[in-house]
Amino acid sequence: MEFPREFFLDEVREGFFIPAMMKRAWAAELEILVEIDRICEKYKLRYFIDYGNLLGAIRHKGFIPWDDDIDIMMMRKDYEIFAEVANAELPKELVFRFPEDDSGNYELFSSVQHRAMLISTDAIGKYHNYLYGAGVDIFPYDYLAKDPNKEKQREDILKSLCILASFPSIEGENHAVLQEEAKKVKKHYGIDLSHSSDYRKTVLNLLNDCFTEFNQEGGTKIAYLLDLVLYKEQGKGIFEEQWYSEQSYLDFEFLALPVPKDYRKVISEKYDHYEQIKKAGGAHDYPLYRKMEAAYRDGIGGKLFYEYSINKNDLKKRTNDLSIFKEETKSKSQKPRLFFLPSLYSRWDSMKGLFLEANKDDSVDCFLMPLPYYYKDGLGGCSPAQWDYALYEDELGKDNPSLLDFRTVDLQEIAPDLIFINDPCDEYNLSFMIDPGFFSKKLKSCTKQLIYIPWFVTSEIDLEDKEDGKAIVNAENYAVMPALVHSDYAILQSEGIAKLYQSLLEKESGTEFAKYWKEKLLPFGNPLFDKDKDKEKYASKAIWEKLKAFH
Repeated sequence: MEFPREFFLDEVREGFFIPAMMKRAWAAELEILVEIDRICEKYKLRYFIDYGNLLGAIRHKGFIPWDDDIDIMMMRKDYEIFAEVANAELPKELVFRFPEDDSGNYELFSSVQHRAMLISTDAIGKYHNYLYGAGVDIFPYDYLAKDPNKEKQREDILKSLCILASFPSIEGENHAVLQEEAKKVKKHYGIDLSHSSDYRKTVLNLLNDCFTEFNQEGGTKIAYLLDLVLYKEQGKGIFEEQWYSEQSYLDFEFLALPVPKDYRKVISEKYDHYEQIKKAGGAHDYPLYRKMEAAYRDGIGGKLFYEYSINKNDLKKRTNDLSIFKEETKSKSQKPRLFFLPSLYSRWDSMKGLFLEANKDDSVDCFLMPLPYYYKDGLGGCSPAQWDYALYEDELGKDNPSLLDFRTVDLQEIAPDLIFINDPCDEYNLSFMIDPGFFSKKLKSCTKQLIYIPWFVTSEIDLEDKEDGKAIVNAENYAVMPALVHSDYAILQSEGIAKLYQSLLEKESGTEFAKYWKEKLLPFGNPLFDKDKDKEKYASKAIWEKLKAFH
């Protein structure tokens, strides 16, 4: 499946930073879904996207920014056919995992997933050079009993069976608890699990019988029964069969995926106030590749090729102030020269307002020099060089003396007094890279002072708030990067975000550099706030005044 190359870039959605690796994980999951869809089409089976993906399709027309998986549902009769044919139909790199298989997995969920980390297979290209493993979870729905009393009895025994199915036997440290649950099963089914020759198989067979007990009764209400056990007290998780009687389709990223015809009734039953965007939630097991990444790191005995290591020898402060704005340092014969070096035009707004403010100031000479850049393939390979000069030219005018062609400029010779950059990563990004001739380490030697301004802003992130856990994890993808090390100053959107950067950078470099980072990280704002009237004190005009006053 062809993806737009821009899809794989780092991105901020709903104030949440999504790193390039997550974009490749999403793409890999969508490729797995395409394989599932192919099998369902062949055998005339129906499925619908579910849980966060249904919510994402309705609310975001794609993934929820802080989500990292794909969930689908099937009615039991379709699920059973799929389970029977899946492993024969799937390509060799994929496997259908389910509770009854012999994988030694004691989870009660089913999924189609990669057999191994993709970096060790020849299928990595098919999955857009995503390095690790991904999957799609599949949830079978069953009918509820017409009689509420019978359903209550089913739920009670279902709880016992779920507990028992999560262990290889009754013996062990949990013996007392499991024995009590086994007694309930014996009373209900007349089967003594303590004397079963194949404990796990027996429990799973009973569990399947429990799931399907009322599927032929002619009821009209359905549920994923494991959810029903967990969320019944909240009154959630029960749906009308007719809501799923027909497939509809909603946009999801650049695809159209199947949803129930009454998808708004379904999502209202799943989530209260589903239209309200809430914080991303804790970082438990996020992102999905976290453990695999750690295993890969352990295997090679060090950092991965896309992870940046800070060299403490680079942590040397060149100056304590922006000396070019001091009256005694200004030359009467030449104004200070400021160079702004954006690359990707779509990220230009993070510099634009500040450039315009500086350009209006008669005390400095201001220049804009767009840089060439490359799209990367996730493994280090690069596209042909891209250059958005024509887009900047269209905006500023072809004869604008402030707009420079990098091919005609020798920064080493000119030695600008101040250079502004907005890309943090140099070569340490899976999907994007500016031309190596303009990496931050090289630019540092061309100017008296190098200033980094992120090309993005996020929602505020509180280090003490567990609900910001995912945002903190993802911040490692932009905070611990070369531009933060090689720049003399980094202009950040707020005090809170400056604290986040400092925490992550200290974690990497050591607390002995706390003062160094505190002096470097300036919570002045970001030009992206220019259109927000509530943040005027953090917008371009205010930033420019703060820079000039920063002695």
